Amino acid sequence: MFRTLIIYESTYGSTEEVASKTGMILGPSRCCRVPEFQEPFRDFEFFVIGSGVYRGRMHPRITDFIRENPWLREKPVALFSVSLSREDGLRAIKEVEDLIGGSIYSRALGGRMKLGELSEEDLADLQAFSEVTGIELSDVDLLDKGEVTEFALELRDIRDSLMTSIDEGELRGFIDEFLRSHNTCTLATCHGGQPRATPLEYIYDGDSLLIISEGGEKFAGLPENERVSVAVYEDYTSMSDLAGMQITGAASILQGKDAEHVYKLRGLNPDAVKDLNIDMNVIRIDIRKVEFLNSKFRDLSACPKQVLWVKKD
Repeated sequence: MFRTLIIYESTYGSTEEVASKTGMILGPSRCCRVPEFQEPFRDFEFFVIGSGVYRGRMHPRITDFIRENPWLREKPVALFSVSLSREDGLRAIKEVEDLIGGSIYSRALGGRMKLGELSEEDLADLQAFSEVTGIELSDVDLLDKGEVTEFALELRDIRDSLMTSIDEGELRGFIDEFLRSHNTCTLATCHGGQPRATPLEYIYDGDSLLIISEGGEKFAGLPENERVSVAVYEDYTSMSDLAGMQITGAASILQGKDAEHVYKLRGLNPDAVKDLNIDMNVIRIDIRKVEFLNSKFRDLSACPKQVLWVKKD
């Protein structure tokens, strides 16, 4: 898998918060300030660089680091800024992009200012600005955690697209083989803000996962939210022998002949199912995206994590 290095500078904590959350979502990753950079970090495969905007510019440690490390021009680099003005943030990013020769993605994020936490110098500058403009000073919080999450997820998709890929047809074959050789999954659903993960037996028909169930809390969220996640995996033995996948899909509840067809696939008599003293339910999960982590893909000179989009929203 690609390792991500996040290099940042933060004076009052907002940028550090962005870097930390982004790193967790992009893992495996390492967050470091410029003075913490070590020579082995050059071997990371993906780089994210960001800072707060100070007097219209990125932190000088960031710009100095880029000037002093021309090898960054040969790496995939994404940039972000954190500020109270998106326009200032975009201008600051543009200046850094010119230094580094461009970026694969950039974003200006909102920041936070608490007057009680400012240094004497920064507070004095703001008070002088307030006196000239007549603008009253107050605490400001434009740091949107949802936007930070969206930013990190966009970076994840960009990073994954850079990984050495297996031919799509061959990858589909590996996915089919893995799903047919297993029969148990963990289904994750959500009702309102209440998540639910349930271990279940499944049938794979080449396009969908089919689940027969007597019911339960997992059905609370399905009528209102068809989006589900499914995990199928081997028991862990070592980091050199990993195999498991996460499936993103859309769930629907089957009725009538569609449900009877699933009973037959499972080797059940539909009439016998109807004669049970409880009602049975059938869930079909149409596969939209598969993220397959398999250490054996390294033997094909490919990244151990492969992503297959079956259907995009």
